[in-house]
Amino acid sequence: MRRFHLAIAIVTSILLGGGAVIAADLTIPPPRKAPREISVQQGPANCGRWTDECVSCTRGAAGEAPVCSNIGFACQPKAVRCLGPMPGGKSQTK
Repeated sequence: MRRFHLAIAIVTSILLGGGAVIAADLTIPPPRKAPREISVQQGPANCGRWTDECVSCTRGAAGEAPVCSNIGFACQPKAVRCLGPMPGGKSQTK
């Protein structure tokens, strides 16, 4: 019975020790750059309509400020996403 327990202990230590060797060989990728934060009031470039699921905005004529709705009472904003292209297919330049 003692030999059985000794054999189990040896096998377990070999398996756990081998896993540590494998883990040490892994390469760690460099950290990614955080995406540029897009303000819901400015909106993404080349986008005519956008939302963050709380506020919806529309870009009017060139040079005018976008028109946005009011935020809901207990809304939890998500990432800004484009709903439609610029009117007339013109791109916005900053």
